[in-house]
Amino acid sequence: MRILILLLFFINFLFSQEIDENKYYAETKTVYLNSLVFNKSRELQIFLPDEYFKQPEKKFKTIYLFDSQNQRIFNYVKGNIELLSMNHIEPLIIVGIVTEDRWFEFLPVNNNPETLKEYEPPIGGADTLIIHIKNEVEPYLKEKYRIENSKLGIGHSLGGTFLMYFNIKEPSFFESNILLSPNFTYDNEQLIKHTKKFYIKNRTVSKEFFVFSGYKDSYEEKFNKSLFKINNWIRKNENENIKWEYEKLKIDNHGKIWLEGIYKGLLKIKSIKT
Repeated sequence: MRILILLLFFINFLFSQEIDENKYYAETKTVYLNSLVFNKSRELQIFLPDEYFKQPEKKFKTIYLFDSQNQRIFNYVKGNIELLSMNHIEPLIIVGIVTEDRWFEFLPVNNNPETLKEYEPPIGGADTLIIHIKNEVEPYLKEKYRIENSKLGIGHSLGGTFLMYFNIKEPSFFESNILLSPNFTYDNEQLIKHTKKFYIKNRTVSKEFFVFSGYKDSYEEKFNKSLFKINNWIRKNENENIKWEYEKLKIDNHGKIWLEGIYKGLLKIKSIKT
């Protein structure tokens, strides 16, 4: 009995300590989630902002970042969000999706056999990743962290392709999206066909897409041809529930689109502006 009383006293002491406003509490943690969908352990990178600890009653919006197996990308996006949250946007919880096989996880099933000449199998596991995120990752986050229902997404290249496909398959999941040089050329422009149907049918869910690309290098020039097609079509077939903004950046390298696209995209998202 004495031990129990001491234990309760100690716990109460820990939780009664005042937060030091001059101390920085933000943390990044690696989480391994047992996935029945993938039949293996899956890694997540999770960033909790300083305000998460200083405002213990507050819930936070989450932003899903694809390609978080690249720690430099995760750190860069995290740095932008932290700096912008000082004056311009709300602090956000970052959920970094660590991908083991980009071609399999980010690409939907191909419809054309010739696609396999460019993308060697295994490909076509995008629906598996969607199920994993919707049925395993999101419930885990709701159980462990104080999160709002509002979710945002960031994807680059094939990560952007997947993010667009995710929105088409599950329109109510992501509220706002930043697509950096998405690949709409895949499988004879399969995604363009899906996007057009999505725009015509979706009349109930409000969404935002902020799309950026560059120029000159082989990836940008290839992807831009298809991106221009869908952008021009959307401009002629506007949907009042869907906001789509496209900007061609003065960046001549596919990998550098992150540098400008991230902060520009974050500043455009109305739901997180302060």
